[in-house]
Parts: sequence; C-alpha cells; structure tokens
Amino acid sequence: MTILSYDIHERPLVFESTQLYHKNAPHEGTRYAIVLYNKDFRWADTKSPRVDRTQPFATDKEGLAQSADAFYLDTGTADPLPLLGELDKTTFHPDRCSGQAKPHTKYVNAENSTFLSFGLTLCRKSKEQQAMRGIPDRRGVNKNNTTHIRLFTTLCTYLNQLHPRLFGLDNTFFYTSLIVARNALCRFHLDSLNKGNACILGVGDYTGGELLLNTGMSNTRLERLSHVLGVGGGQCTECGACDDGQAVEKEE
Repeated sequence: MTILSYDIHERPLVFESTQLYHKNAPHEGTRYAIVLYNKDFRWADTKSPRVDRTQPFATDKEGLAQSADAFYLDTGTADPLPLLGELDKTTFHPDRCSGQAKPHTKYVNAENSTFLSFGLTLCRKSKEQQAMRGIPDRRGVNKNNTTHIRLFTTLCTYLNQLHPRLFGLDNTFFYTSLIVARNALCRFHLDSLNKGNACILGVGDYTGGELLLNTGMSNTRLERLSHVLGVGGGQCTECGACDDGQAVEKEE
C-alpha cells in the first residue's frame, strides 16, 4: 500500500479526487478544510458513461506532479486572519447524504464533523422548471452564498488572492463549488460524482491534518475495473467504492 502525505496548511493542492482514494490525517486544534470542486450539472439522461483512466497512478509525489494528478498551486500573498474570524463565529452543521437524513459513511465521527457549502449547487427543480427560467441544466445557486454573505465574500477574497480566479460563480473561474469542513475526519473515499480534479487547503490553528493519497488502493481499483469492464470501459456498477463519498476503509 502506497500512501503519500501532503501538507495543505494554507497550501492549495490540486489532485484527482474522483479516482485517487484520499482522506485527511488526524489533527489537533481547530482545522477548516476548504475543498473546491466542480459539479456535473448535466441531466442524467444526457450524460455519457464516464470513461475511467487506463494508466496507473504514479506512486511518488514527483510522478503525480508530472502527470498533474497531484500538485501544489503557485500562490500569492493572502492573509487568512479575516477568513478565520468569520469562520470562528459561524455555525456549521453535520453533513447529510442528499435527500436522506443520515450521515455520509466516509466520516469517522459524523456528528462532530461539520460543514458549510458555497458556490453553485445541483438544483432540485425539474428540467421543465429550469427551462422556464432559461437554465439548460441542473445549475443552481447555493443559498449559503446569501445566508452567510460575509463568510462567502471573505472566502472569495482569500481564495482569489491565493490564486487568480480560483473560485467564483461562472465558468471563468477554475472552481464554482466548495465545501468548508470543520474538524472533519474521513476514511479513504472517492468523490466520483464531481467533474475533474479538486483543490484542497487547510486554515486554522492546528497541527497534523495532512491530505493522504492512497495510490496503491487507487491502482488496484483501476486494475479491477479494466478486468470487469474491459480497458477504457465505463463506470463500475458493481463496486460500492465507486459511489460518491462512500467509504472503503473499516473504522479502526
């Protein structure tokens, strides 16, 4: 098993979160993990089967950086103190599976792992309702953008000072959705319902909490998929680990 550890404390790391198993290491203190990503807003009946990669992941950091599967962003100067001030006075809530009143299985301690999401989100309106609004897909605007407007604007300022146009609400930005996780601890999982890579960084007064990438587990999955589906096959329909956010690691 090959596990690589990345320090993400105020250091944005871009990584292939849909096919690289990942989790955060334990930490001490108050840790806010900011995860930026893009959702697939197409309607289910217009999506083509997802094609899995056929090349295995590199098993060292240099190789992952060369293949653009995991690399640090070049960053500018950004003061995290205004953001931390807003985060510390904001109430966070336990995460729940979409449409269900139960926690995601990927969290080790779901009730003490709390979250807020921002940016664009999947709208629950029908295709007809969206069409009447002039929107061709499931794109919607997260209500937290206005409910927590001071935190949202401070997040945007901080992130876009770190890297130009890192986060915003249209396709001119690298990422249009994000989640802030407060003291969350995950098991190894995939974010297979997202589109493309993700970017993660941590802020706060904490130690530990590195991002761990399990390239050995990821390559084993690729081998299994190529055997079950054939090289270049579509999305696995037999493996529960391919579901969004589902854990594949037993709790210790």
